[in-house]
Amino acid sequence: MTPDTVQTAGFRRPVPPEPVEVFDIPHPALPPALDGLRVLHLSDLHVRRFAFGSERWKRLLDAVSRVRADLVALTGDYTDEVGHERVALAALQRLADAWPAPRLGAFGVFGNHDTSELLRRAGEVRGVTWLGGPGRAPRWAVLGEHLRLVGLDYPEDFVSAALDAPADPPGSARPFTIALAHYPTAVIPAAAVGVPLVLAGHTHAGQIRLSSRLAPHTSSDVPPHLAAGVLRLGGTLCCISRGLGDGVMEGLRFNCPRQAPLYVLRRGPLPPPPPNTDPAAVSQVMAW
Repeated sequence: MTPDTVQTAGFRRPVPPEPVEVFDIPHPALPPALDGLRVLHLSDLHVRRFAFGSERWKRLLDAVSRVRADLVALTGDYTDEVGHERVALAALQRLADAWPAPRLGAFGVFGNHDTSELLRRAGEVRGVTWLGGPGRAPRWAVLGEHLRLVGLDYPEDFVSAALDAPADPPGSARPFTIALAHYPTAVIPAAAVGVPLVLAGHTHAGQIRLSSRLAPHTSSDVPPHLAAGVLRLGGTLCCISRGLGDGVMEGLRFNCPRQAPLYVLRRGPLPPPPPNTDPAAVSQVMAW
């Protein structure tokens, strides 16, 4: 790819084929061995029977087929409602077949729209490992010496996840942990236990926005100015995708394009919060 480049708040933002957007995400705790790690984040597909196979789906499949990622992270809401599970599973399989095989694999968690039927059959999707969900699947994945993932369907899952956390490798630095979470409010318990990076969805960035910091409705207790972008709480960053599907009805978006972020992790200082921000509060350090 030879994307254009946009400068936003000190982050490099190349723009490859829509809806993929690429962002540098810095963190001082990132081990040198992980500098440059590329993570493709897919969230909130909200697949409906009549919409699957549309032009936007064709564009998405084409875009992910061109992305070279080390890791693919899926953060829930693959179906829209009961009765659409079969086509949602087919959509997940089409995506898994489209992306070039990531060297570290593809991992997913579930969201509030994912029905018991979808959770029961999610194991049929080849190429995706599920963290948490039905039958208490393992919440943790250890990906070598320097990286581990934890999967959270709900923020309170951190309680049980902490009990099951793998031991740190003896005689080496603590591995970098990425939490896959559907709800962005997971940033609060993540910061409390020292998880440096959370990838989340759920809000769709509001779907209808007056600006990147003003969404009248976020479908959650996340305030409008924190509905998307990169949030910071202490030493924890939370990247909230605008999502790939639409809640309520197909096509219900204004000033809020669909998004499949590709994060390039960098070893570097945390982005500073806005001036006069309470350091104990969650702040947005990058808008998208």
